[in-house]
Amino acid sequence: MKKNNILIIKHGAFGDLIQADGIIKSIKMHHKNSNIVLLTSTLYLNLMHKCPYIDEIFTDDRHPFFNVAYYVNFYKKIRKKNFSKIYDLQNSYRTYIYRKYFFYKIKWVSTNRENHKKSGLQGLKEMLIKNNIEAKHLIKSNISWLATDVRGLLKKNKISSNYLILLPGSSKKNSLKRWPYFKKLAQVLIIKNYEVVVVLGPEELELKDSIPGHIMKNLNWSQLAGIIKKSSYVIGNDSGPCHLASNLNKSGLAIFGPATSPERAEIKKGKFDFIKVKDLFKLSPDEVFKKMKKMKKVKKMKKYSI
Repeated sequence: MKKNNILIIKHGAFGDLIQADGIIKSIKMHHKNSNIVLLTSTLYLNLMHKCPYIDEIFTDDRHPFFNVAYYVNFYKKIRKKNFSKIYDLQNSYRTYIYRKYFFYKIKWVSTNRENHKKSGLQGLKEMLIKNNIEAKHLIKSNISWLATDVRGLLKKNKISSNYLILLPGSSKKNSLKRWPYFKKLAQVLIIKNYEVVVVLGPEELELKDSIPGHIMKNLNWSQLAGIIKKSSYVIGNDSGPCHLASNLNKSGLAIFGPATSPERAEIKKGKFDFIKVKDLFKLSPDEVFKKMKKMKKVKKMKKYSI
């Protein structure tokens, strides 16, 4: 028999896609015999290609609506699949336009984030429950499927099996999320005989000469997940990689300033916690180190060298 086609819309960003893993799994478990198609940005095609709950991926780079040729082809591509239902996890003004003017005949499932002051994730959980979908996978989300074997990469960079990760960056448009003292924290950790790995994304490469430790840069999604999964502890800003660590059930700590809310981000899971301060410049490296030590004793290296 021909399978039903179900569309899930989640354009991004990286951290939001990671957070949506439990939602996507719940939808897949509810529609076990259906073909699950994800509509996302081209940037995340390789990331979501590994997701075991997705059967097919369509890309949508959200061109301006005056690009008529793009949207004619986009409309035809979606209509051709004859979707029986669309789950809109993005819930943006753009997807509102899609719903109202493009695909108004298809059953559309979404939620109004403005009605969920705690977090968008809790709103999506209510959406699942309202549609008779079990939400247990949302709470127990685990994205180990993304992680690749990085033993060779660690060996190549002379990194031991017991290391601590620092994630000092964030996207450039969210530079206010960056805690300014990762250099000093790295120095404190090295003096105290911890092995430090500093992971930098493409928008953070200017930090590569300013923070001591093993510098890992331009990792792909699977390598990033693998490096985090093998680590003993993770400290970073409110960023996608910290959400990755949280959903990999790692021990760690995310640093939040006034720009965002850890409660709304729902980054606290299992052994992963956060520090929230009104002024990032007033949070000292010693305070972060004390919080880390209070949460979990991280093993030190017998010898540290770079």
